[in-house]
Amino acid sequence: MSAYGKRGLFVRALYLVVAGVFYLLTGAGRGGRGKRVVLCYHGVPREQRERFGRQMTRIADRAVACAAEACGTHDPQDRSIRVCVTFDDAFENLLENALPILDSLGIPATVFVVPGNLGRTPQWRISPSHPEHREKIMTAEQLRGICGGNIAIGSHTQTHPALTELSAEQIRWELAESKRNLEEMLGREVVDLALPHGACSDVVLDVAREKGYRRVYTLEPQVWTQSDGIAVPRFSMSPNAWGIEFYLTCAGAYAWLGPWRRFVRAIRRRTGR
Repeated sequence: MSAYGKRGLFVRALYLVVAGVFYLLTGAGRGGRGKRVVLCYHGVPREQRERFGRQMTRIADRAVACAAEACGTHDPQDRSIRVCVTFDDAFENLLENALPILDSLGIPATVFVVPGNLGRTPQWRISPSHPEHREKIMTAEQLRGICGGNIAIGSHTQTHPALTELSAEQIRWELAESKRNLEEMLGREVVDLALPHGACSDVVLDVAREKGYRRVYTLEPQVWTQSDGIAVPRFSMSPNAWGIEFYLTCAGAYAWLGPWRRFVRAIRRRTGR
């Protein structure tokens, strides 16, 4: 899973152990009832198609797969696990390896698009060694073909920058231009925004509201609650995740990562690292 970066198998196993303890000691250990979990995928290459299919089958069998607007609603009497599936970047390999699986299982999803990078490999900041460095992005025609039914389209900004590195005016341009281009392309309103690199701040959220977005998807690993406001936390996910990792993530057992990362960031700010 991308959440572990280059730190390897040891950290991945350590995170799994902590998630398991969290699962047993909290409400997650009772099946994750009442949880609202949003998963963030990117591409699904051919060699990962079968594993992705198993993950989606598990969602269909053990949870309620729902679109974003339904996943975020809160009913105290609803004890089901609700899972929302999202894809950042709109890689072309989704057309063959992911969307047909979702369609066969009736699972809705949102695909977040960078309209300034259609029909090409990623032009944004990405390591040449990254596995998706050479993956092609969908074209406008392909996006029009998938939009509707169970597939919604959202904005991933116009050029995929880290918004926290930009001025307020630059952020306004990125969000407004992307929304305008997508709405003209698709002929429908675009109200969902996913933040590249998960880069979020109060300024980014304020500008998103100003430009008419209703939900702003971050990469903060938390369960989605009404108290999150316009921000929608997401768990990074890969088809290559271990089965137990996937189960615990959908049960909300990796939610400990959010407070832990905020603690680490606070320590780094204090120490100047």
